[in-house]
This record gives sequence, structure tokens and C-alpha cells, in this order.
Amino acid sequence: AEEGLAQVELAPALALLLASKDSAELNCIKRAAVFSAVLLTKQLVPRIEGVIDEEARVSHEALAQETEDAFGDPKKLGLNLSAENLEPCYSPIIQSGGAYNLKPSAYSNNANLASGGTITLSLGARFKSYCSNVGRTLLINPSKEQEKNYKLLSELQLEAIDALKVGEKLSAVHAAVLSKLRNKAAHLEKHLTRDCGFAMGLEFREAALLLNAKCEARVKPGMVFNVAVGLADLEAKDVPDASSRKYALFLSDTVLVSEAGANEVITAERAPKAWKDVSYYLNDDEEEEAAKPKSRGRGNVEILESRTRGKDNSKKHVETNEALSGHQGELEARMREEALERLRNGGASSGTSAAQQDTPVAYRDLSQFPNASASGATVRTNQTYVDQRNETVLLPVFGRLVPFHVSTIKSVSKHEEGAWTFLRINFVAPAITGAAQQMPPEAGADAHFIREVTLKAKVATNLNATFRLIKELRKRVVAREKQVALEADLVTQDAIQLIRTGKVHRLRDVHVRPNVGGKKAAGTLELHTNGLRFQAPRGEKLDLLFNNIKLAFYQPAEKEILVLLHFHLHNPIMIGKKKTKDVQFYVEVMEASYALDNARRSGYDPDELEEEQRERQLRNRMNQEFSNFSKKIEDQAKDLEFDIPYRELGFYGVPPHNKSTSFIMPAVNALVELTEPPWFVMPLSDIEIAHFERVVYGLKNFDLVLVFKDFSEKPLHVNAINIEHLDALKTWLDSCNIKFYEGTANLNWNAIMKNINDTGIEGFYEDGGWKFLNMQGSSDEEEEDPDDAESDFEPSGSESEEEEASDGSDEDFTDESDGSEEELGSDESEGQDWDEAEEEAEKDDKKRAREREAKEARESAGQPKKKKKK
Repeated sequence: AEEGLAQVELAPALALLLASKDSAELNCIKRAAVFSAVLLTKQLVPRIEGVIDEEARVSHEALAQETEDAFGDPKKLGLNLSAENLEPCYSPIIQSGGAYNLKPSAYSNNANLASGGTITLSLGARFKSYCSNVGRTLLINPSKEQEKNYKLLSELQLEAIDALKVGEKLSAVHAAVLSKLRNKAAHLEKHLTRDCGFAMGLEFREAALLLNAKCEARVKPGMVFNVAVGLADLEAKDVPDASSRKYALFLSDTVLVSEAGANEVITAERAPKAWKDVSYYLNDDEEEEAAKPKSRGRGNVEILESRTRGKDNSKKHVETNEALSGHQGELEARMREEALERLRNGGASSGTSAAQQDTPVAYRDLSQFPNASASGATVRTNQTYVDQRNETVLLPVFGRLVPFHVSTIKSVSKHEEGAWTFLRINFVAPAITGAAQQMPPEAGADAHFIREVTLKAKVATNLNATFRLIKELRKRVVAREKQVALEADLVTQDAIQLIRTGKVHRLRDVHVRPNVGGKKAAGTLELHTNGLRFQAPRGEKLDLLFNNIKLAFYQPAEKEILVLLHFHLHNPIMIGKKKTKDVQFYVEVMEASYALDNARRSGYDPDELEEEQRERQLRNRMNQEFSNFSKKIEDQAKDLEFDIPYRELGFYGVPPHNKSTSFIMPAVNALVELTEPPWFVMPLSDIEIAHFERVVYGLKNFDLVLVFKDFSEKPLHVNAINIEHLDALKTWLDSCNIKFYEGTANLNWNAIMKNINDTGIEGFYEDGGWKFLNMQGSSDEEEEDPDDAESDFEPSGSESEEEEASDGSDEDFTDESDGSEEELGSDESEGQDWDEAEEEAEKDDKKRAREREAKEARESAGQPKKKKKK
């Protein structure tokens, strides 16, 4: 070197300069990472499972060589990659039997693979010289302590991945992991590996960019790390096998640092690491024999007790009801007091009909009576005439024109017989079905009504014109009345106060339902002082004021193709020509359908993988944007809070406004289905009681009826819910302070609500209120021994014989039961396997349940059952 010039090491500076990868480099690294993960899960792990299952003697070195040989033919793994571009970063590392080295420089020894304890695996692949890495730990017959330590290690790795934030020092990653370990299990600190990983690229291990306590380099977007954490030299004292007591735990993944949002773990999806994916429980033959469930045979049909339908369901339901009975009794008393309080305050509805409309009048003054037609001709007293201005039909009666307003006409028809043309006009009258609500308030019980008028003429010109004009006039009047009824409950909203100065928060490229302007088009949702404004591309606007929003929901796109904000309103609004109380803003995060043709790609195709990555990134980004926007709305509206539905409590059922099965989810303030319109939003504050119907032992589904506090509204039905959700729904309703009842049959709720409204709320609760629902299904036919209800399932007619003994009057039922028993006992049933026997028995169960429900429905007819006198 020349005098006066100092020598410096350029490697660290060059490593940091080249650490951020461009799109072409990232593409190579992703391909390498996917190959590493697939090679681990489809080649190495199944091979190890086979060795352990067969109790073969295969060395670690031999397994590593077999894995390395798979680099020569990636198509066997379902990957469309060129073998020329693939090579291992190092020889795969496989360790077991108590000897573990968690350093990257470790190697597979020639000892045989242990059949128990823990097995650590690590391998890395290069694609076009760019590196990747993945590492996992398999645990065979693990103890509780090992399970706890493994889950802790998973949390530590997740902490390290989250700590890789742009601008932070690499030493902060090690500090975050160490801090979490000290809080969770400080005694394991000495077992933690010194480094938490390193940067990768063309070099497998960038020595200048280590995730340890000393590295001062900062994280940049586009950097790729091998995040590897491990716990070495551990000892499981509760493991009976002494050779398996010493163990180690190790996890590593290839992680891409994102500029915004969560970092991308490239190997996580193809190489799962959840506890259920890495733990194996193997039993000895004697233990397996002891663990086998006892079986009973009937003919050649073997019946396992563990596979009987509805095993212990009745017992579980009884236990749930007993646990909730105390609180439910309190809710029943509180419900009665609240209902009577609403009645005293005038807030309860007793089902009164809507306000009557004014009686239509044809002419209020003699001057309005037409003397001449529109063409100027004189109106003749022996011909019909339609006065469109006053919406009146003039009919000749005894030489005079008698006016009839068009709203009094129910229908009109015309036909010909010979030389005559007949015009028949039917009027609204009390005797006509469904016309009672249309009668004017002046209609008395002793009044006379014209039901129909028939006119005939040989020259049909005037009658044809009258027929056509009446049809057109009625169509126009009916449309106007529908529009008036539609807008009857609309409330004039205040004007939205726009933010003129300062920043306006916007959510761009969102769609709205119902569509503004009639066409689906992406627009912009803006947050203003007192509400939200949606602006469509063609200039249409939709305003939602905060004071009209009753409930607000944010539903992220987890298993749906939509991320959405849903608003349930106090008062309906008009969007175009449609009145609605629900408005939804959403973005599709993936295609709703795909074309299935001969060019369908493999699941491991690189282009397919890239497309999945893009969809995943779009879903995460849109979830974050919608979540942030909902928080800004909460800050602006003050008293508005977004509700996120509980997916883990969701269930499939048929909501009242949708004829297809939908996924319904409980939320804090409502029961909702927001994905498929028409939406289902049932606020919990509007529910008086819930009633479970068709809760019968042997049936797979039940129905849920929700009764409104406003008794003038029809109860809502959610049908065909799987019986496995019954106890969870009961517990959830009880936690929401909603009283529920249970019955075995479907009730006639129209008759029940009419009886309640006729009796009045006060009289209804004085007579016991909803307690009559507790007596549903309490007849002698349903009173059976609990031991019988929980008895083992017999594919013969044993249940039918019990029913026959308890109810000998049902001859048809007895005959069918005997036939069923003969059929199952015949020679034709010999040789049946379990599935055939179960299917046949299931049909019998359903048939008996339907007959029992039908009988109960006939007996109850929707009325409360009277208690029997002793």
C-alpha cells in the first residue's frame, strides 16, 4: 500500500450494499426456498417416518445422501424447476439420539437414526446461486415439558421475525428474543443459541450481518434472513427412555423483510411447524390392544361404541342446561320486568296495524266532473269513460255516469261471446279474500258493496279503450302507492359536513353494495366531520351520517374473498330506487372463480406460487388498510365502535332472507352473515327470547327462532344448524343475557304472536309469559328413562319396540317398526359392513323422528300445552 493510505476491510460494506435484493434476485430466492420446504416435507420427513415405522437401521449420513440426490430430479416433487439451476448449500443435517450440534457448520454422522426422542433437520437449496434454508424438529412420544419448550421456541422465532423492522439494528432482534425468553422461562437462557440467524444471498452466511448482540448494521427492505433459533443441551426428566432424555429443539425459516406490514416467511406455508405437524405419538402393541374400543357384533355387522351417532350428546346437553339454569331463571324474571317497563313507557308494540290511509275520493267538487272528453267530444251517459286526470272510471248506471275511483277496482277482464263484447270489472269488497285491509274506514258492518259490474256492447271500440286505459291507470296508481309505502318510514338526514381544510382520510378502489347508479364500479370512501361519503367514478354520491349508524362491522378476509366494512342503520335510506338499512363497502382480495381447462398448472409451479404470494400480500395489505380506516372512523365518530364477528363461534345455517346455507357468525352486538347478500343482521338488543326447535335425539340439525321485543314483527328463523353447535349457542346466548327455550317440534309462530298481540303484553305475562315453551315436548311419548336415551345404538328395531311399548295406539308406527326389525334380522342383512348398517339405521331414525314431530305438531297446533291435573 502507498504511504499514508490505511487499509480497510471492504467485505462488510459490500455485504451491506448487496444485502437488499431486487425483484429478479428475490424471485430466485423464493424458488430456492420453496424447493427447500417441499424437499423437507415431501422427501425427507416421509422417509424418516418410514424408517421409524419399519424399525429399519439407516444412518444419518445415508438419509442426508438420499435427500441430496433428490436435487437431481425436482419434477418428482411436483416442481417445475430446472435441475441445472439447483444445488445444495450444504449437505443436509440430520441429528438424533442425544448428540446435537445446532451450528450451521454441523454435519450428519454415521450413527443410525434413533426411533425415539427428538430429530433435528436442516437443509438449504440454491437456485441460480441464491441461497435459502429451512430447519425443523420432529418429536417422538414427547413429554409435556418438551411440548411446552417447543411452543416457547416457536414464540421466540416469531418474536425474532417481528423484530426485523426496517431501520432497526440487527442486534435488536437478539435483544427481543432474549427479553421474551427471560420473561417466559429465564432458566432456559443458557440453552439459547448464540445467534438468531444471518443474512443470505449469493453467500449462504453473511458473516457481517449476523443476528446477534453485537451487529450494529440496520435492517433494509428487500433483505433476506435465515431466522434460526434453537435450545441446545436440554434434558427431559419425565421421559422413561434414558437415551431420549437429552434433546435439542431447532427452527429456521427463510424470511423476506417487507417495507411495510408483516415480513414474509417464505418457507412457512410449504413446511408447517405447528405442534400437531411435528409431534408423533407411538404406542407399543400391548398398549394399542388395550386402547382398542370394545365392539359388539350383530350378525356380520360390527358396531364400535365410539362410532355411534350422537354419542353422549344427550348427556352433554343436559349438563349444559343444568350449568346455565340458574342464570336463565334470573333472565326470565328480568325479561318480564323489562317488558312491563316498556309497556308503561309506551315503548312496546302490541301489534297494532299501520295507520289507515285517507279514503280515495273521485270528485270533491261538481266542477271537477268532466263534461267533455280529452278530444273535445261530449261525454255520453250510455258509454264508459276513463278520467285519467282524476284517476276515475265513469260507468253508465240507469242513464247516469257513476264515478268509481280506480283504487276501488280490484281487477278488470274482457272477453267475447258471439257478436257481443263483455267488460267485467271486479271491485274491492269485504267478502274477497285479502281485501279487508284495503277497506275504507267509513265501511260499516251493515254497508252494501258492489262486488262486480259487467258491461256489454256489440261495437267494442269504447269497451276496448276503457279496458286498456283502466289497465294503464291501475298500473300507474299501484306503482305510486308502492313508492309512497316504500318511503313512508324514511327520515330526512342532516347534511354532511365536509372537511374543507386539512387531511381527508380516504379508502380508495372500494365497491359499495347496494350499487350506486345501478352499476358495479370502484369508488372512494371519504371520512368527514359527521359522516362518510362514497363517490362513484361517474359522480354519484352516497352519504352515511354517524348518527344514523346503529351497528358497524369490520370483517377481515380470512376465509372469504372479501374484506369489508358493513353499516347497519337506524333508519333506512334510498340508494337509487332501493330502500335499505344495510350498506357495505368491500374489496375483493382474490378471484371469485377460476377457469378449469387443460392448461391447469401444478400446485408447485413457480408462477402459481408467485400468484399465491401476490394474493396473500394483497389480502394482508387490504386487511390492514380497512382496519386502519375503521379505527380512524372510531376516532372521528367518538361513540361508534366497530364489531369484528367471532369466526371461531360461527356455524352454518339457513338465514331467513337467504334460501341457501350460509356461514353465520356471532358478534358482540349482533348475529350476522355479511358475505352473501341479502345480508342477515340481527341486533341482540332487539331480541326478546330465543327458541331452539327440533332438538330431538338422533336428528343432526335443529332450528333457531329469534323473537323480537316488538311483538308486531314476525320472528326470524335460522334453520338447519348442526346439532354440534347447540351447546355453544346456548352458552353464547346466556353470556349475552338472552333467555332461551328448547322444544322438540316446530311451532306455529304466526298463531302464537297473534294470540299474544290479542291478549296484550300485560295479560300475556300475567298468564305466565313464555313459560309455556318449557312444556313443549313434555308429553308421555317424550318421557323416557335417561338411561334409555343414552343407551348404545342397536341397528335392529329395539328403539321401535320401546316406542311400541310406550304408545300402543299408533298402529302404523308399530307396523313399520316390526318390518324394520324383520328386515335387519333377515338373511339379506348378513354381510353388511358398518357404513351400510349405519346408513340404514339413520334412515329409520329420521323417519321415526319425523313421525314423532308431526304428532306433536298436531297435538300442540302452536298453542301452549296445559299441565295435567294430578
